[in-house]
Amino acid sequence: MSLEMAIPEEIRQKYLLRRQKDIETLKASVSARSLEDFKRIGHQLKGNAASFGYNELEKIAVAMENAALKGDLFEANKQLDLFEKWYAERR
Repeated sequence: MSLEMAIPEEIRQKYLLRRQKDIETLKASVSARSLEDFKRIGHQLKGNAASFGYNELEKIAVAMENAALKGDLFEANKQLDLFEKWYAERR
C-alpha cells in the first residue's frame, strides 16, 4: 500500500507553471548578485517539491538554499542551471 498522495494532473501542471516564475526571479537575483530569492525559493521548494513527487527538484532546492546561506553565488548559479534543465525536461 502506497502512502503517496495522488495529485491531479491539472494541479501538477499549475505547480510546474509557477516554477517558470521562480526561474525568472532567480535569474534576476543572479544578475543583481543577491541570494535572498535563492534562500526563499529554495526553502519553499524544499518544502513542497517532494509532495508533488519531484524528489530531484527537492534536492536542487536544498542546494539552492544552502548556497544562499553560504553566500556562494557560483553554487547558486550552478543550481539555477540544474533547476532550468529539470524544468525544461517537464515542459
